[in-house]
Amino acid sequence: MGDIKREGSDDLTGGEVTSAPPNMVGTGEAVDSQNLDPRDLRGATTRDGRGQQGVNNGSDVAVDGLRFWKRDNGTDFLIARLATTFYDVSAAAWASIGIGGTSGEIFRAAPLNDILAIVVDGLAPQKFSGSTLSALGGSPPSESKYAVAHMSKLWLAGDDANPQKKSFSASNNPENFTAANDAGSITTQDGGGDTIQGLATNRKALLTFYRSYTDVLTGDSIANYREERLTDRGLVSKTGYASAGEVVFFASDDAIYMVAGTRVSDLSTLKFRQTYKDISDKSKVSLGVKGDLLLVVDYGADKAYACAYKYNRWATWTGGIWKTMDTGNDQTLYAGVDGGSTTQVWKLDTGSLDGTATVAAYWRIPNLGFGWPDAPKSLHRIKLHAKPGLGTTTITYYKNGVSTGSTTDVTFAATGDHDWVARKGQSAIRGHYLGFKFAWNGPGTLYGWAAYAQILSEGGQVPAED
Repeated sequence: MGDIKREGSDDLTGGEVTSAPPNMVGTGEAVDSQNLDPRDLRGATTRDGRGQQGVNNGSDVAVDGLRFWKRDNGTDFLIARLATTFYDVSAAAWASIGIGGTSGEIFRAAPLNDILAIVVDGLAPQKFSGSTLSALGGSPPSESKYAVAHMSKLWLAGDDANPQKKSFSASNNPENFTAANDAGSITTQDGGGDTIQGLATNRKALLTFYRSYTDVLTGDSIANYREERLTDRGLVSKTGYASAGEVVFFASDDAIYMVAGTRVSDLSTLKFRQTYKDISDKSKVSLGVKGDLLLVVDYGADKAYACAYKYNRWATWTGGIWKTMDTGNDQTLYAGVDGGSTTQVWKLDTGSLDGTATVAAYWRIPNLGFGWPDAPKSLHRIKLHAKPGLGTTTITYYKNGVSTGSTTDVTFAATGDHDWVARKGQSAIRGHYLGFKFAWNGPGTLYGWAAYAQILSEGGQVPAED
């Protein structure tokens, strides 16, 4: 009939199956996948789950902001906002700490000198010291929407009367905005133009987001502050920026950008660029970051995309309903829902269950031509290599890009370092191009695969034997 040709890992010791589903298409990479962890370079590994933080609090109300804060005495707080009410949700119950501001607007908060400064549209700047909200002292701007601590100063912006102005406090004193004490303000585009949409810091620089561009401020004192244009890309969403240590991420109209110091990198490469472009309402994009993981959520469509940003590897996650996110000192990633049937705060990227549901993962390889695209093939054999403990894995077969409807279940050992399984081909798996999808439930890692096909004589010349 013809030669047996092979695709896949040479030695089945890993590396052919990866968790970079949409953006690195090749013989050993997925064209489609779900719920894989992009940080694991060993293979296709199920992402972690999520667990609820505290109790439910009503229904169909979005969480409009989250901020984790650890006081100097070691006490943890997790501040959330629903409608016009602020809560501490660090314990099981939601404890109200204050009311005010425009309903449904996102609040921002910044810690400095054992005070958490809190701002939101329609409310004078507030402070929280562990009990309830009260007015921030020291003559701050009468209104602010954005707050960040940068170079030991509290920076505020978002006054409707001065939409291009940002004010900064005295060093290490968020309640002193007196110019004589090295406080002050910076105004750009005075008299009109684009308005400030957000503030973020990566320790080395302060970023000021506008709708159509982003400015960067460098220097560590009034004496050497310098502000200039960083990029002609602006912020597309009120919830579309996050920072972690020395990097800031933000969502623009065309891409997700990372800023380290004053260097800008585009993370939306290859296939993910089209995925991001296809988001219909980017004003409903939110960002969260935990360690080396960036989470981009399209909460308008309940989709999420996880990026191991040091490798620029993307993975698609189900259940993206997170409007606001923040990360605790212990690297717990907290997320608040965008309304829905129940108002909740969750801890993401933890445990093995999505609440009470098992995490369902799959990984699909591209169509394989086995080096002879003009000739039809018949599947001869398929092998899988996995970490022991991976649950029952269902192989779905494709020919010429369409599922045949035929499946095979395989199981792996429960213990050990590696396990291999092999299955014979089925007569129905026959076409010019063959493909496979591997699906499983729960934790586990699929390391590698290999497929063997017989090159048939009809419809094409049989290649010479080696």
